[in-house]
Amino acid sequence: MQISIQLLPAVDASHGHWELINFCDFIYHHSPELSHYLYLYHQFPPLHILNEDLLTGGRDMGMSGGCLWKPFQITEQEYKSIKEEMLTSPQYDLGYDEEYENLKNFRKWSKAIRYRYHPRRK
Repeated sequence: MQISIQLLPAVDASHGHWELINFCDFIYHHSPELSHYLYLYHQFPPLHILNEDLLTGGRDMGMSGGCLWKPFQITEQEYKSIKEEMLTSPQYDLGYDEEYENLKNFRKWSKAIRYRYHPRRK
């Protein structure tokens, strides 16, 4: 699965360029919200959390650049395929905590993940 994204440069976000990239690489490296949790805490989100992020269409992060895309959702079948790829690939080194799959939104899920998986807590 691929996605078309607009990568925004730091500071002057009005002149970003569009790229077509692999979906897994997108959420791991470019999603303004999810990439942090995948990279730092090594946790893959439940479907409804991933879709909540995808529906935002990204964001301009000012001096840090940003990433934009056309808002969309993925299906359960697409999610299963992406999840399997990301959980089995050594490139991503991710886990999935079933204990947190029923948390209602990104804010609650991210708070629980930060609390449990923060590197300083290990």
